[in-house]
Amino acid sequence: MNSIHHTKIIMKTSKNHTRTKVHRYAKTGTFILLALVCMLPLVSAAPQISVIVADYKVSPAVLLPGEEGTLTVTLKSVATGTTTSSVSYGQDISQTTSSITPYIDSVVLKSKDFDILGGDSKFEGNIGPDQPVPVTFLIRAPQRSGMYFPEVWIRVRDGQSLKYPVPVNVNTQLSVLKTPSLALENTFPIPVKPGTKVEGTIRISNEGSTQADNIRVFVNGSPPMAIPAGISSFMIDRLASGMSKEKNLSLLIDKNTPTGIIEVPVRMTYALLDGTIIEDTGSIGLDVRGESEISITSVETTPSRVNPGEPFNLIIRVQNTGTGEAKSVSATIDLPIQGAKEAFIGRIKSGNDAPATFVLEGTEAGEYTYHTTITYTDDWGTHTLDKDLILTIASGGDSSGMIILILLIVIACAGGFLYMRHKNEDD
Repeated sequence: MNSIHHTKIIMKTSKNHTRTKVHRYAKTGTFILLALVCMLPLVSAAPQISVIVADYKVSPAVLLPGEEGTLTVTLKSVATGTTTSSVSYGQDISQTTSSITPYIDSVVLKSKDFDILGGDSKFEGNIGPDQPVPVTFLIRAPQRSGMYFPEVWIRVRDGQSLKYPVPVNVNTQLSVLKTPSLALENTFPIPVKPGTKVEGTIRISNEGSTQADNIRVFVNGSPPMAIPAGISSFMIDRLASGMSKEKNLSLLIDKNTPTGIIEVPVRMTYALLDGTIIEDTGSIGLDVRGESEISITSVETTPSRVNPGEPFNLIIRVQNTGTGEAKSVSATIDLPIQGAKEAFIGRIKSGNDAPATFVLEGTEAGEYTYHTTITYTDDWGTHTLDKDLILTIASGGDSSGMIILILLIVIACAGGFLYMRHKNEDD
């Protein structure tokens, strides 16, 4: 009995010791896990760069075994965010902000059953906002009937790649659910200027396989950069498969809209044959580019009073009152005076000014009428400003001696007057 009782005590002690070790390991593991979490760097949200398969089409819709056909997928950009690039010109720094556009490295159709006869990896390049890009593959169906799902592999440079299975019917009674598919296109001018009203059209097309009813289109705009001018929504009773409808639309572009691509959101709702309401979204992409406007704000010389034969600097101050940056700004003058008659200014941002300095030799006194021409470029081309100005060269030399002589005469006259007055009072 004593030996049995002793054995039980030893077993209990062993269990308690094991439980204590497990608890200690759990605490240690939790501490290590927390330490690793604290050591993880904070990751900020980065712009998303990817594309989607907005639509697909197989022609013919049902392939026979061994028959050749085409498979077309329509790609669209779903990139979010902008990128800013900077270029330095001496002390001036020019920054350009633009929307991120995905760059497609390859579009490949993968299948163990179909023969890919053409179109594989043929597309490469950027996909801009609101730009549907169709990619077509020439395929040969397998010899066995059935439903197949070849995959479209899309590789996006520095972004999220995509694998998309496309159902293909090879000689079966099955059919893919037929639904409408609305597509949005626009014919607005490219580019557009800030502070202007632009006219264009939007086209709503039904690229699906059945009719869409009670279509409502809402142009929400993107205040304050772009808002609809006038009608911002309209309704289309019905749109059969393969049909389209155009509507005129006016947009007001705010004067302070920065240069770059902006998207005007468009929301579309439509009804299926069973009455189900479907909502879809699109956008109108506008390429906004500011226009510079140059004017002369002041003309001065250094020194401010130029004497005959004295070298001087002629300074013409130029200001950009437009909505875009003026580039390659230069000025010329046709004064009949020896010296530098051309000045290069460079870039002038919107709302800023800069001097055009001409170093000139001395000349004779007189009034000189001259012509100045200022040339500059922006996103809309090359522009010139012509202006007639006047330069005055003072006549005579230093007049300080004459002033002193006049002062002496005045003092002498005043003294004589006071003397005569005092003498008369004494008499």
